[in-house]
Amino acid sequence: MSKDRQKIYKIEIILTVLILICTFSTLTKNKYFTAGFLLISALVVCNFLKKKRTLKVNKKKIRIVMLIFGILYVTLYYMLGLYTGFYNQTNMFGIKTIIKYIIPITIIIISTEVIRDRLLIDKSTRSKALITIIGTLADISIYLDVYGFSNLNSFLGLVGFVSFAALANNLLFTYISDRYGKESIIIYRLITILYIYIIPVAPDVYIYFRAFVRMIYPLIIFSYLDKYYDLDKYKERPKELREQAITLLLGSAIMIILIALISCKFFAGVLVIGSESMTGSIDKGDVVFFLKKDDIKTGDVIVFKKEDIKVVHRVITVKNVNKEFRYYTKGDANKMQDEKYVTKEDLIGKVTFKIKYIGKPTLWLHDIFDKEG
Repeated sequence: MSKDRQKIYKIEIILTVLILICTFSTLTKNKYFTAGFLLISALVVCNFLKKKRTLKVNKKKIRIVMLIFGILYVTLYYMLGLYTGFYNQTNMFGIKTIIKYIIPITIIIISTEVIRDRLLIDKSTRSKALITIIGTLADISIYLDVYGFSNLNSFLGLVGFVSFAALANNLLFTYISDRYGKESIIIYRLITILYIYIIPVAPDVYIYFRAFVRMIYPLIIFSYLDKYYDLDKYKERPKELREQAITLLLGSAIMIILIALISCKFFAGVLVIGSESMTGSIDKGDVVFFLKKDDIKTGDVIVFKKEDIKVVHRVITVKNVNKEFRYYTKGDANKMQDEKYVTKEDLIGKVTFKIKYIGKPTLWLHDIFDKEG
């Protein structure tokens, strides 16, 4: 290994360790702490590593392409809100939001891309892997004031919505920076991150659907760039392209179906049983699949809302009172029937089948966070 490569490798290792400590320290809820660290790191890296001249083709075109992809991402997201509805942002655009969020996030983004661009002097796979990790950790730090380790939902959001998507995006950013420079990435990231602090409303989209889109979108961008802008290396193989397209479509369809089921916002859903009220027929840790149906009769197992909690109990009586159907329910393992009856407004769906035990890992995680709380 050459001396220059050894120096770059040492810098990458040190940066990875420091950004890891920085990201998961209690100070990271103040974004200026991370922004300051990355800004200083960028200055140090630029001082120690002199950027070598590299041929970066299509730089101007890629800036326009990434600008369009960024605007398209936000546009499609808000078009989806026409179906799901909108909610008001908690951080309204103004001086306070600019100071607290927009300025430090902008510093984090620009500093990260300067570091990535300068470290890519070494084009080895190991170096690119470390650079991607550094960028991923920096991305995670942006969201740690919202997602973290305080409860299970926050932790799942950190893993599912933030971490996986950050890794997918940074694989793309390392690829782009190596070929086209840092400017197009900065443009794209500023658009796709800062819009939530500027637009006063946001689409009410299920978080894991957003996470899936954030993971699949970089792959779409990569496929586009690889096909249309790396023509010197790219040799079209129609059969392989068709196979990749079919695999991508099938994988995306499966993920969309799973996310739709977990969100329980469409015609069907899945639910992990977290109590023992139905033990004997449906046990704690089982997963039930339900369909949104109105043709409920005595003996059916239904899913309904009870004070914002989803309950799975059996219907023991159905009454029609003044043209209002009332469903009286009871857990199979309970001695008494439920105090209140269920109306059509409370009804979510009818259980059609169950899968044994596969929900237990989710319950274990709940137990871990409940004990910590």
